[in-house]
Amino acid sequence: MSKGKEILVKAINVALQEVAPGLESVLEAHLKATLNKGFELAYENPKEFKNAVSKLFGEYSARLLEMVIINRLKGSLGEEGEINSLEEVVERIRNIYGE
Repeated sequence: MSKGKEILVKAINVALQEVAPGLESVLEAHLKATLNKGFELAYENPKEFKNAVSKLFGEYSARLLEMVIINRLKGSLGEEGEINSLEEVVERIRNIYGE
């Protein structure tokens, strides 16, 4: 697993523990059953990841999780500009790690 992907997957795990402990395994099972992927999907295709979360938990909860992930990573992604989406997070991570 690439360094950037590893960082994002860890941030998702921590965010899920903060938002709703116990839902980590539910979401991971849903991703594996419907898309044959785990949390790494967030790095590979953030839009598809957000759609899958939204289908399972609803649009509001998906956006809440996205914001918690963003807040968790904000400090390590630099201070330049505001980050408003998971897609922007992935783009910054890829730029930082040259992936």
